[in-house]
Amino acid sequence: MTIPSRVSLGYLPPVSFDQAYGDSELLTAARALVRRSDWRPARDLLLAGGTDWALKDHRVDYLAHKAVGSRVLWEWANAEPAGADALTVLSRSEVKRAWAFRGMTRARYVSKSAWPKFFAVLAHADELAAQAGERAPLDPTPRATALHTARGLEVPRRVFDARWDSLIACDPLHRTGHRHALQYLCAKWSGSHKEMFRFARNTAEAVPDGHPLVMLPLVAHLEMRMADENMGLGSARFAGDFQQLQARWIGANPRQHPSIVQDHTLVAFYLHLLRRSADAAVHYRAMGRHGSTEGWMYDGRTPRTAFVRARAAALRRDGGQ
Repeated sequence: MTIPSRVSLGYLPPVSFDQAYGDSELLTAARALVRRSDWRPARDLLLAGGTDWALKDHRVDYLAHKAVGSRVLWEWANAEPAGADALTVLSRSEVKRAWAFRGMTRARYVSKSAWPKFFAVLAHADELAAQAGERAPLDPTPRATALHTARGLEVPRRVFDARWDSLIACDPLHRTGHRHALQYLCAKWSGSHKEMFRFARNTAEAVPDGHPLVMLPLVAHLEMRMADENMGLGSARFAGDFQQLQARWIGANPRQHPSIVQDHTLVAFYLHLLRRSADAAVHYRAMGRHGSTEGWMYDGRTPRTAFVRARAAALRRDGGQ
């Protein structure tokens, strides 16, 4: 069954789960890329963004998602053999293709036939990201991809550390890179719960109030929830981390960035679990008509339906849209 990108419930406006989050220029470039096999608008869009690395990562990820398995990215790369952006999008797209073979389930549930395809495509994505990084030594975007592939390929710690150093040399506060690093350091991949939380909390403490990396301990708690080792919403550790989030992100005018919808969604998810619908309504309003499944995919129901139902209930109790 195809899941619609827009979901409505009752009289409230429909929610768009399209991850462009209203970036009209990005939507135009993606349509040209996929529908007309025209990569030039995508190239021009990435060039126009300059060194706004958060914007570039967001746009690269969206273009990569839309063009998974498409020949157009190879055509772009062949047309610009010295360029980095085509390889940056292509490597990110190949990562997504690799994970589609594996699926998002736990390793023990992955079919034996999927593993060879997963590792082969992911290794190729890793090579492409390395080439893109060599061509663009100041760009953190392919380096963030290389941290993602490092997790799936379970590279040795010294290799991960070298990649991490390369990323933060380009952008010390790269949101996507930190999230991939947190995943590598978690227990189910190459680290431990203790190491994951130490990394998340140390990062959050070091960034300015309102920065998206203040969210990192909450992402670590989500990882615990995924691992069925949830500390519990009533635990002192969760309470302390959520209190810090309230003081340093919710109450500190969060910095706007292209993926802030995901951050608001994760906060709304936990406020929903805490039965604080009035507080959650603030975050649903901040998202406008956009939505994400950040956190909700582990709610035990259809993620988009769970989000829409919780949003509708919170906004109705709080006086509607």
